Amino acid sequence: MKLTQTKILPEVGVSHNTDIKKKVFIEKGSVPHLMMFGSATFLPGQSVETHKHDSMNEIFYIETGKADFIINDKKITVVPGDCITIEQGEFHSMSNPYTVKTTWIYFGIATKE
Repeated sequence: MKLTQTKILPEVGVSHNTDIKKKVFIEKGSVPHLMMFGSATFLPGQSVETHKHDSMNEIFYIETGKADFIINDKKITVVPGDCITIEQGEFHSMSNPYTVKTTWIYFGIATKE
């Protein structure tokens, strides 16, 4: 058993844009196949460039705000309560072109050992 008190975790930059902050609730290696579980805050104007993951799926649950995801050239606008899955190998980017901050909880699941 492990308890993580998320309110006291440090905020660190996400790997694709260190200006965007996240809290890592559970790190890679702590749970089989889990690559990371945490939350992120996108301020207005922030974005993550197009990229893909060859060995994991990512799942995002939108808590607050609004954001645009582009997945394989298809734009999807997400709002609170939406849950979006990005599969291994899908090219994707995210942006917050809106006037309020966006927060989400997300995790990655390994598809290859």
